[in-house]
Amino acid sequence: MKKNFIILIVIAVALTGFLYSRPKVVVKDEAKANRDKVSETKSDEKHTDDDGHDHSETSQAPKLTAEQEKKLSELKQKLTSASDKVAIYDQIAQVFIAANRFDSAAVYAEKIAIAEPSTETWMQAGDTYYQAFTLSLRQENVANYAEKTRACYQKVLEKNPRQLQAKTNLAMTYVQSDSPMQAIMMLREVITEEPNFEPALMNLGVLSMQSGQYDKAADRFKQVIRINPNNQNALLGLGYSLIELKQKPQAKIIFEDLKKKVKEPTLLEEVNKALESLK
Repeated sequence: MKKNFIILIVIAVALTGFLYSRPKVVVKDEAKANRDKVSETKSDEKHTDDDGHDHSETSQAPKLTAEQEKKLSELKQKLTSASDKVAIYDQIAQVFIAANRFDSAAVYAEKIAIAEPSTETWMQAGDTYYQAFTLSLRQENVANYAEKTRACYQKVLEKNPRQLQAKTNLAMTYVQSDSPMQAIMMLREVITEEPNFEPALMNLGVLSMQSGQYDKAADRFKQVIRINPNNQNALLGLGYSLIELKQKPQAKIIFEDLKKKVKEPTLLEEVNKALESLK
């Protein structure tokens, strides 16, 4: 349970960051669709986008539907004669995002940022590459997407050093690098600047869990819950940390309460597993 649970929390936190600046209606629909896909069966995928980049990945993403394939074919055909390619790049990216293909979506988000460079477009490109980085299972792809993510977020931070979501996500790309402590230092810089910044606090909690420092993890998750009592990921993290700290009665109370509130199938399954382990 430990490994799967931490992966689930990492993906959930990353998804929250990705949706942070999206329109409210889009956030509501995409949050449910993408979180559900986290639990889908893994399959080997190999696809090449039209700039010739080979995406060979074992991922949770399902294959494109026939409707999505048709839509992409139509959009790519339009690109050959379009005077305004940016609008079509965006439509293509949205099709890939809807299919949970963040690696391909990021290519087009980056094309938009190159064509129309701004804090917003580079942020969108960075966010999308960050999703590809988070969901990637092949080490060579992890390194590639981490590098692409950093490049995009660095452009954002050059224009706006106080873009804390960009700095938080950039920090997390160093976790699996040769400089993992850089992630901790950058996240601490974020909460020094904004002590109540939820994504940074959540990631610090997750990193504490990964290193087995469950007392520190519990403190971070408690801090998040004080800021936002409805943060289910923080409640899950706290519940699991309490189990590891041998505080099972308190953990059971948290999971029983969560069971009444959680709607997403993936999270509900994790809650049920935790409760089963507490019997």
